[in-house]
Amino acid sequence: ALRRARRPPGPPTEAFQCQPSCQVLAAALRTSRTGTIMLLRRPFAIATAAAVAAAGGSVRTRVSATGMAGAGAPRVSRDASQTVTIAPAEGTPHTATVIGPIHGLGDTNMGWADAAMHIHSQLPHVKFVLPNAPVVPVTLNGGMAMPSWYDITSLDDRTVQPCAGIEESRATVTALIEAEVAAGLAHDRIVVGGFSQGGAVSLFTGLQYPHALGGVLCMSGYLAAQEKFELSPAAAATPVAHFHGSDDPTVRIEWARRSAEHLRAAGVKEYALKEYESLGHSASMEEIADVVAWLQTRLPPP
Repeated sequence: ALRRARRPPGPPTEAFQCQPSCQVLAAALRTSRTGTIMLLRRPFAIATAAAVAAAGGSVRTRVSATGMAGAGAPRVSRDASQTVTIAPAEGTPHTATVIGPIHGLGDTNMGWADAAMHIHSQLPHVKFVLPNAPVVPVTLNGGMAMPSWYDITSLDDRTVQPCAGIEESRATVTALIEAEVAAGLAHDRIVVGGFSQGGAVSLFTGLQYPHALGGVLCMSGYLAAQEKFELSPAAAATPVAHFHGSDDPTVRIEWARRSAEHLRAAGVKEYALKEYESLGHSASMEEIADVVAWLQTRLPPP
């Protein structure tokens, strides 16, 4: 299962990891000095680690049949902005893109890189683009800097907080969407999605975008900065899939339900909220399987 990362006492974060694969990933990042790692276990974690450890260059990996069976190894790279890209293997046409999963407060894109690689193994024609949040002062963290897409002032209802910085994050994600369009993808072949704060940024960006996208994916998130939000007429047709644990103590299920109600009332035509009993602020393998199934309907192979 995907489990909450165990951290020492300190500022609250929305950083989660796949256990134990992220431990392998972190070890590879610390020790790898080559462009290629050839191992037969935990293929999505190892492939991502090899790519990022190569300092921005693309790499090839050999994986078992339990990984990218029949699809070849994806091309994984990191650019100067630390954005990680997982692209289809050589010979596999790139016909769709997911911007995400976008990480949460206090995390980085590496917290979701292995999960993205796992999802890619089920959707080998899809490219995944994982941006990194800027390191900025966060009020909830006593003004200390940490990776954050916007400011969070308290643990109270975040839907009514000002969320300073969210417009800049919206611009970052919008630029990634525009880059995919400029490369030749249709808008309906692009999905934006993320976890927690990343899910909030996905809703805030995807549903204000001036064209209908293939979808918006929100995991354990909510509609942030409601007073600043205005649904674009075209985005009303963008399908939304929202997955959320019923026992989430960090982003309460009530906030998810109110976000769904608000967006449906605003005009979103398709907003599906699925709740997972006894799940906290994390993601389970059942949820990841549901994410894969939804993406397969939104971004089917050509």
